[in-house]
Amino acid sequence: MKKIFILFLALLTVLLTASGCFFDMPSNPIWDYDYSEMKLVQLEPPYAGQPIVTVYTTHGEFTAMLFPEYAPNTVANFIARIEDGFYENKPILSIIQNQYFLSGALDEDISRGMTNDGKLIPNEYSVNLWPFKGAMLSIAGRQGFGDSRFIVIGGFPFDEESAEAMNNAVKRDDTKLFPAELIEAFEQNESIPGIIGAYTIFGQITDGFDVLDKLLALQSDFETKRPLDEVFIEKIELSEYTP
Repeated sequence: MKKIFILFLALLTVLLTASGCFFDMPSNPIWDYDYSEMKLVQLEPPYAGQPIVTVYTTHGEFTAMLFPEYAPNTVANFIARIEDGFYENKPILSIIQNQYFLSGALDEDISRGMTNDGKLIPNEYSVNLWPFKGAMLSIAGRQGFGDSRFIVIGGFPFDEESAEAMNNAVKRDDTKLFPAELIEAFEQNESIPGIIGAYTIFGQITDGFDVLDKLLALQSDFETKRPLDEVFIEKIELSEYTP
């Protein structure tokens, strides 16, 4: 099982470092989005009553807003795990420098996660959510599903290869796939465009990006991606945003 998940981590790393490769897949949900309804909520301030989490780690804390209106099942599972103390003293078991950290596994092999009914949660996609730096993504050992395991991503400046891939992507009727507003948002924000449409995005860091940078700067084993020094999520606190 450990070898299988190392292969999964390797695939995840390829996707994270790729520029626009994943959204070329015909099964990607982005081909069916109604971009006229798009609202880039990650780049806007939280709304009154929006669920907020404060994530305390051994290297500091960060705050994130959750998106239950776009990923209801994933957010419900995440909140349930917070309320039952699942994330208390939960180790961060995988880090790729500047790209992501992973936590929320049931075991040291990162091979299992937790849900309310024991079943994996099918991915929940939204035209409003994109892999900008600080996005929280649900994952599992099976592509297209998630559970209590999650990654928080870093990002890179939008390079020419990524810009070209997004600008040249067209629908079946040869019209442009991505609107100019979205491409401009990627140009102005660090991101990992290679995983567009690959995972459920259920949260976004709003404060504490310096802590994310510290976590993503930690050294990890070349093969297993496990941090060389132990690092933990000490606890996660849930609240509601009050303007």
